[in-house]
Amino acid sequence: MADREKNKYIDAAAAERLIAAHDAEAALLAIYLALHPGAEDETAAAVLCRTRAEIAAAREKLGRILRAPLPGGEKFYPEEEPKQYPVKDYLSAAEKEAAFPSLIAELTRILGTVPSRSYIDVLLDAYEHLGMPPEVIMMLLNHCADECRRRWGETRRPTAKAISAEAYRWANREILTLELADEYIARFAKRREDKSRVSELLGIRGRDLTATEDKYIESWLEMGFSDEVLSEALDRTVTNTGALKWAYMNRILESWHAKGIHSPSELERSDESRAKPRGGGRIEHVDEDELARTIGRIMGDRT
Repeated sequence: MADREKNKYIDAAAAERLIAAHDAEAALLAIYLALHPGAEDETAAAVLCRTRAEIAAAREKLGRILRAPLPGGEKFYPEEEPKQYPVKDYLSAAEKEAAFPSLIAELTRILGTVPSRSYIDVLLDAYEHLGMPPEVIMMLLNHCADECRRRWGETRRPTAKAISAEAYRWANREILTLELADEYIARFAKRREDKSRVSELLGIRGRDLTATEDKYIESWLEMGFSDEVLSEALDRTVTNTGALKWAYMNRILESWHAKGIHSPSELERSDESRAKPRGGGRIEHVDEDELARTIGRIMGDRT
């Protein structure tokens, strides 16, 4: 009885992974296995009214789901040299997941040729190590292909390294379902449009942003600045330095962000507050030349 009670509930970490995966079959099997650890597929199939093949597929998915990273927890980092899998692992993946050969076929279509071993290793790494379902890997491949064509032209194809980097990016963002993949791709497209608009605002046209420029603009969008406030920061930067100095403009915006200034109205109120004299009196214009002559007369009277 004590052992049964011990395994009665799924721990919080496993529950978080199951919720993020949105897979009802895997969740059902997880609950059953929590109550009956070590149960065979045949027994589970009978109790849960599923076929043995469905239980085997759910068990495989469950294993990959539980290998996924948790939000804020340990992250996946790609190896400096891509991992090379033995050929028997390719066959094993194809046997365990009927959709795996379809991934190779889709990658062949995207590349226009039979994928090299490095590409197959990336697929297997995403499937085995990162725990990504085949349908999500399919969306990943097409997303990488679309972005490569957009940036470099219709004849260009994504490299194995680029696909791997994006796979790790998705895994660390818990993108393990079609719904989450759709949301990510939509957000990615929106952010690309926002960056393009800000680039135009800054006078950058006809070229891609450099990595540093992209990082600055990404951070400003994350802070939530309106286009009008970005324009004002640019104006003050150019007025004070004579050019677009990224670090200088960034200091202005970081200062405004710290003060909660993100819209034109907030900036106007801040400027008005700074212009008011602390004593409440009027601000008088000071003629610098007249001030110098006055000081000269005072000093002359003392000699």
